[in-house]
Amino acid sequence: MSKSDLACSCLADTHGLLEVMKQTSSNMKTSLLEQISSGIIGVPAMVWQEFKDLYPEEAVELESSVSASGTIAMRKKVYTAKAGQIAEKLNSGFVWGPYEHGIEIQVAAISCIESCPVLTSSTQLTQYKKMNACAINLEEWLK
Repeated sequence: MSKSDLACSCLADTHGLLEVMKQTSSNMKTSLLEQISSGIIGVPAMVWQEFKDLYPEEAVELESSVSASGTIAMRKKVYTAKAGQIAEKLNSGFVWGPYEHGIEIQVAAISCIESCPVLTSSTQLTQYKKMNACAINLEEWLK
């Protein structure tokens, strides 16, 4: 268990949630949705909001699973401080354009503080590596 008793085994980012929803095996998809429902796969609140905005049809199907376990808020000052530190290291600042609210930086911050890997797509793994956050793709998570 982490310092703050965050109960999940990994955090999903927007790409990770989309990977879950793209599963063609109904058994695999059901299993992953159950892991979200039970909180094994945690969903940060900002990720859930972005996912609903970008993928409204998929969000309808996913909503009951996310609602069952709730979302993880960025309320802890230590999360925000770590996000600022990561942004500074990347020399990127927080980007506030449409659908780009520095969400990966915020998820990486939670991941680093809680020692909890980020479930993401294969294409995003290098982005998290640049932030010194542990990230895994769905294939690795299922091993």
